[in-house]
Formats: sequence, C-alpha cells, structure tokens
Amino acid sequence: MVEAAKEILEGAYDLHVHSAPDVVERRLDDIGLAREARKWGMAGLVIKNHIFETASRASIARRVVEDMKIHGGIVLNYTVGGLNPHAVEACLELGGKVVWMPTIDARNHKTKTGRRGGISLLNEKGRLREPVGQILELIKKRGAVLATGHLSLVEIRALVSEAKAMGVQKIVLTHPEFWITRIPIEAQKELVRKGVFIERCYYSCTLKGQNRIAPEELAHQIREVGPAATILASDLGQKDNPPPPEGLKNMVEELLQRGLKKQALVTMLRNNPRDILD
Repeated sequence: MVEAAKEILEGAYDLHVHSAPDVVERRLDDIGLAREARKWGMAGLVIKNHIFETASRASIARRVVEDMKIHGGIVLNYTVGGLNPHAVEACLELGGKVVWMPTIDARNHKTKTGRRGGISLLNEKGRLREPVGQILELIKKRGAVLATGHLSLVEIRALVSEAKAMGVQKIVLTHPEFWITRIPIEAQKELVRKGVFIERCYYSCTLKGQNRIAPEELAHQIREVGPAATILASDLGQKDNPPPPEGLKNMVEELLQRGLKKQALVTMLRNNPRDILD
C-alpha cells in the first residue's frame, strides 16, 4: 500500500498548501516545501496564504527549485482589501493562478466560529456586490481559477451562477467536507452539473473531536460526486501535521484502503489539477 501511494504521488499536484512566511507558524517555508515535494516526485504546488498574495513568492521558489511548477494566488480577506479588484489584477499580473474568495474573514467563517462581522459577497438585497463582477472579469480574462473559499452555500450558488454566465471556465468548490464550509452532497452534485470541480482536503481528517471527518466519509463523498469532478489536496503546512507531501501520501493510503482505485486517484491528483492549472 505504501509503495502504491508513493507511485501515485509521482507527478501529482497539491493545489492547496500552506508555507512560511506567514503570521502563524508553518512547518516549512516556500523553498523547503518545494524541495520536499520534488523529493516525492510531485509535479507542482499552489501556495495559499490567508493574509498575503503568494504569486511573488512562487516566482522565487520556481527559480530556486527547478523542475517544479510552483504557483501562487490571492485570498480576498481584509489584508488585501477584501473584494478588491486592484489586488486581484496585480496578483494575476505577477502570474497568480488562483483567486480564492474570502476565507478567515468571510462572514460565514466568522459566524461559524462565534464572531460577528465579516465579508459577504451579497448586498442587502441578496445580490452580488459590484466588485465581484469586476473580479470575475479579471479571472476570465487571465484564465485563472476561481475558488469559493469559506463562503456560505447561498453565496456560492450566486457566485457560481454569475461566474458561469460571464464565461469563467475554472471553478473549484473549496473543501466542502471542512466543518466551516460543509456542503451537503446533493448541493455538491448540483454544482458539479454546472461544471464546478470539488476539492477534497486531507486537513479535515487530521482534526480532533467533532470537527474531524473520517476517511470513510471522505471516500464516500468522492464516490458520490465522482473522481472526474474531484481534486485531492492536502491543505497542510501546520506545524503539528506532517509535511504536505507526506500528508498526501497518507491520504492516498487511506483512500486505497477504502477501495478507491489507483486510476481514480491518479485522475484526482495528477490529471484534474494539471488541467485546471493549464
């Protein structure tokens, strides 16, 4: 099982991984992460940070660690001005590949964690705020990836409908198994029918207590939605978790043990992420 997992990891991409520098302690910095991924034979990474854009950092990591496709993006939290088209445009000019809607500053995130305030995509009339359309236009123009971040299902539905109407081609539903962004299976299937990819992250399997998702449930959700519409990622980088490539290897082992086939895992770790990035 271990050798099979290592073989599947060769040529894989991790489109959701955290590294230093950050305002919280991370297990590896950008260069260390890239070197670790290369050691496992992986093909590429997308560095995510809740506070800063990462396209500039990714460009440096690519120069230092050759033969790795290392990319960055931007998360639309308060530190970049929230729903800020200017920040998005600058990040994409730098080569950013992914634009995440608000995460830790999303109203949904703050509500789920017992706090007030936060950024909502919707105005008082329940319609998308004006900057959202400008951001979607930039994403479309650059062929970038739109990721839903930590939004509520109501916001996600409105966002996806508008993005598809505008011609945005690449949309990823961010870890719908995570307790803050948990989305029912039927709603996931509905979004898949609209052309959305579903991201599954191993991080939720590493949590403690009631917020943890069992690997059996992760495997079940993958089967329900289908590997063709699924991307596997780690969402790791926390100091108490294994290095992200090792975490991905653990994820693959868990899924193999629960009956998922090698080709399905190759599709979710190599083919789908590669196609989205390209």
